[in-house]
Amino acid sequence: MKFEPRNRYLLIERTPRESNSFIALPDDYQKVEKYEKVRIISISPDVKPPIGPGQQVVVLSHMIEEVDFGEGGVYLVLENHIVGILKE
Repeated sequence: MKFEPRNRYLLIERTPRESNSFIALPDDYQKVEKYEKVRIISISPDVKPPIGPGQQVVVLSHMIEEVDFGEGGVYLVLENHIVGILKE
């Protein structure tokens, strides 16, 4: 099933973080970062350029929403929670 975002939402892919810790932590431990780099998969028709699929952006990590409707979860974030666009 294909998910198409609406109402200025962006469908995103989270980038896994590498852990460089030498301290043994539980497997389910997650350090909460204020910002997160994500890749945009698709956008709502309401979203205006210069934001588009394939771009990497920085978002407020606590504003990422996980939606699970029984067939695996997707990650969404509103357009106005993007703090910057990453360019080469």
